[in-house]
Amino acid sequence: MEGVIIVVLLIVLAFVFYQTYRKRLVAKRQNSINTFKFPMTISQKVMAQYPHLSQKEVNKVMDGLREYFHLCNIAGKRMVSMPSQAVDLAWHEFILFTKQYETFCTNAFGRFLHHTPAEAMTSPTVAQTGIKTAWRISCYREKMQPKSATRLPMLFAMD
Repeated sequence: MEGVIIVVLLIVLAFVFYQTYRKRLVAKRQNSINTFKFPMTISQKVMAQYPHLSQKEVNKVMDGLREYFHLCNIAGKRMVSMPSQAVDLAWHEFILFTKQYETFCTNAFGRFLHHTPAEAMTSPTVAQTGIKTAWRISCYREKMQPKSATRLPMLFAMD
């Protein structure tokens, strides 16, 4: 009986240690996302593709890119679909800076974040699951209940 109690305590301690480690890791990665300076060319490409946007709106697209990366950080290895075409364009442009993008991914996620177009996913349900994940985490970050949100989260309202 004593051995069982020790095993249970060790399991509980391991779980608590892992949860603490995970929270610290997410916070460290969150800081990497918050402080990263995106190449200026990304904003210029967004403005060229969407000439009707003001500089303030282009800055909002860049904020949306940062927000998307926060969703990916929180999601861990779960796939998060991109709900905004404008932010997706910014992400595409960022990927072209391969070395910077790779370094950013390593610091922000601990791995390379691949971009998979919806049409290249293994099934339509994968994309649906990814957009649901994006919705839930976006609502969580904006302090809304996903099933009773009274407005669209920023990334969903972007386009």
